[in-house]
Amino acid sequence: MKAIITLTTLAALLFQGCAYANQLTVELSGISSNNGQIYVQLFKGQQNYKLGKAAAATMVSANKGISKVSFTDVEPGEYALRYFHDENSNGKLDTNLVGAPIEGYGFSNGVKPSFGPLTFEQVKFAVTTTDAQIKHLSQIIY
Repeated sequence: MKAIITLTTLAALLFQGCAYANQLTVELSGISSNNGQIYVQLFKGQQNYKLGKAAAATMVSANKGISKVSFTDVEPGEYALRYFHDENSNGKLDTNLVGAPIEGYGFSNGVKPSFGPLTFEQVKFAVTTTDAQIKHLSQIIY
């Protein structure tokens, strides 16, 4: 019996470091309508951002004004967000003839692109603690 308790305690200690309790809640403001969905991608690190390899992605129904998105088990590190408002529910960010978005979109830190893509350095933010709730505010650009 003592051996079972010891093994159970040891297993709990070993797996304790594997799970992260960080919850990242993102509030996206400036949403123009209740139509469609908001698609959100979370990238961990510069290389994954450059490659478009999201650590997590989700979709929520659009709410005029503010929509909230949450990611759980987010480990400490540097992250970036990108998102768009798919108002017509076709599963993609629609653009005009020259490639400019005609649906709302955005990036972490509320950074607005001017010419060319945004760098990871411009949009990164840090998750530094474990067992915490991190709140990140961003705005959709129309």
